[in-house]
Amino acid sequence: MGFLIDLRAAFHMVHEDSAPECRNWEESIGNDPMTRHQNLERARQMAKEIPFGGTQGHTQSPDLTAVRAQDIDWSSFHVVVSIDISIPLSIRRAHPKVLWVYFPADPGTPTAKLARRIPPEGFDVSLTHTHRRFSIRPGLGNRSIECPYSFQSSFTWDQIWPASPRREGVMVEHQTFALLTDEQRRCLRKFGPVRCPHGSLSEVATMLRTSKYYLRLDGGPLTGNGQVEAIMAGCLALGNPSTYVQRSLFTPQTVAVDFETALQKISFFESNPTDLETARKEQLVVAEFVCFRRPAYQLLRHLHQHHRSS
Repeated sequence: MGFLIDLRAAFHMVHEDSAPECRNWEESIGNDPMTRHQNLERARQMAKEIPFGGTQGHTQSPDLTAVRAQDIDWSSFHVVVSIDISIPLSIRRAHPKVLWVYFPADPGTPTAKLARRIPPEGFDVSLTHTHRRFSIRPGLGNRSIECPYSFQSSFTWDQIWPASPRREGVMVEHQTFALLTDEQRRCLRKFGPVRCPHGSLSEVATMLRTSKYYLRLDGGPLTGNGQVEAIMAGCLALGNPSTYVQRSLFTPQTVAVDFETALQKISFFESNPTDLETARKEQLVVAEFVCFRRPAYQLLRHLHQHHRSS
């Protein structure tokens, strides 16, 4: 959202090109010979279907919305951010003045991992999906930018979803929600509604805008995009850092390694609203720097360097 709202980017959806490099997204499907072909066919079929069956306001399929990459005037842009390799190499080579940026949809694919060192052929910069406060090890190449998939700011949210005049309750991350006992959910309900993200993007956004806290305690390691979104939406994000791959957005006041600690912290903040607001703002400052301001500045710096060299 940060590209579209804060940086005022244009958005184009393009058809899959026949160039071999544009099939790179298939890496995310996996290599199981028993299911790979079926999964690829299903992924391509979904592009011809109206998302959510039209229940969330969509009226056209992605396939009908998309255009050919060859039909876009790429010379009108200073920077182009490509989700996966959606623009063929021939077009990128034909527009050397454009700063071409690779942003993988799946950071776990072989190409995405290699791009942390060197961008794919024809790209000038890679975005990594990571948002470490101090990027030391593993080190990145000099053409890589630490940038989360949830690249956004609090300004982004303010422009799309108005803040609720009254916040209450806890948005519980879905893995943690599934592991809570009935008694634990009852304890959380003392602070207001206990929510679990579900439904459309707008429905989840409304949940975040009306919640006071975001909680993640258990489950497999997550990158932390949900935590980023919750903080930018105005929640105080509490949780166990060991359940995250990226842990940079935790402050001392927001670490809760178990349910009892989380309950004690929420109780304290409910009784001390000034401390709650201080903790929320401190966490937001860290998140906006690491997840938006720093990557935006680095992208601008690469653009200036590119213009001087091209």
